[in-house]
Amino acid sequence: MKITWLDNLRVNATIGVILIHASATILFRFTKVPADYWWFANLYNGGYRYVVPIFVMLSGALLLPREEAIGPFLKKSFMRIILPFLFYNLIFSVFNWQVRLRGKAFGFTDGLTWLGEQYFNGASYHFWYIYMIVGIYLFIPIIGRWIRSAPESHIQYFLGMWGLTILFNNPHFPYLKIPVALTDFTGYVGYLVLGYYLSTKEFSSGIKGKALAIFVLGTLWTMLGSYYFTAESGKFYGLLYANFSPSVVLATAGLFLFFRYQNLDIRILAPFRDWVSSHSYGIYLVHIIVLFYLAKAGVYGEMLHPSIAVPLTALACLSISGGIVWVLRKIPLIKYVAG
Repeated sequence: MKITWLDNLRVNATIGVILIHASATILFRFTKVPADYWWFANLYNGGYRYVVPIFVMLSGALLLPREEAIGPFLKKSFMRIILPFLFYNLIFSVFNWQVRLRGKAFGFTDGLTWLGEQYFNGASYHFWYIYMIVGIYLFIPIIGRWIRSAPESHIQYFLGMWGLTILFNNPHFPYLKIPVALTDFTGYVGYLVLGYYLSTKEFSSGIKGKALAIFVLGTLWTMLGSYYFTAESGKFYGLLYANFSPSVVLATAGLFLFFRYQNLDIRILAPFRDWVSSHSYGIYLVHIIVLFYLAKAGVYGEMLHPSIAVPLTALACLSISGGIVWVLRKIPLIKYVAG
């Protein structure tokens, strides 16, 4: 079933991923680029830190309410998530071999070992997300059965304990660590449950404005805090960018709720939204290679001022990546792994 506000969120997060990657290199050159260049990179990166948590929350909102046997669910997930990943990881492995290793000659055994490492570790840094989401999907049949029958107070208790891990047992902030082991409440499962809870609970009037305020507060905390610590140390400080940073959790929850109650549906943009939404997984998988070759062609975040260059680069990357996925879907057999 098509749910407009969830599609809006998916498209927003897909574009956000590309904006982050198109501007990331500027962040690490804090003293080597003009201050306004760095601030725009901080705007794109700090302002879109919610993208990965939002993807997980979308899974919670869409999958946890469904009653489905474990076997069919895992089979469908394998076809939809793992097969495209295996295909694109092979493409990135060939890319790494030809471009990064310059076609280095391997013996048969060494070649198989190297290829195995490409799959074990992921042939591109952004594939960490796939390994994480596969682990989450393996847990969905279990947590789905619990959450559909759990009283609201139990879900709130889980989220409250998860919130404590964000504040006090967060590996990114060891100085807040407490001696009580809360490992069963940590991790991305919290975002999964939060997505279900915020998409099913009915809130009082005025929640949209409150949600927007929470998003703005979390985002400003991320950006201003990152600037403060970066300026203090003289090099980029990224802990507030972490997916389990308290500021990112706030921004993510606020944005999710705002989109739910805003439910924007601009008819003229609907075809674009639907196209990006339906191609989003393949776009995510392929976009890093597209950014690489765009940079080779002179299209990158600093070809002009980042306020213009980063969005233009992201738009070009989105269009080309989506086009690649669209073409691959037209090819027999390949269409099943195009994403």
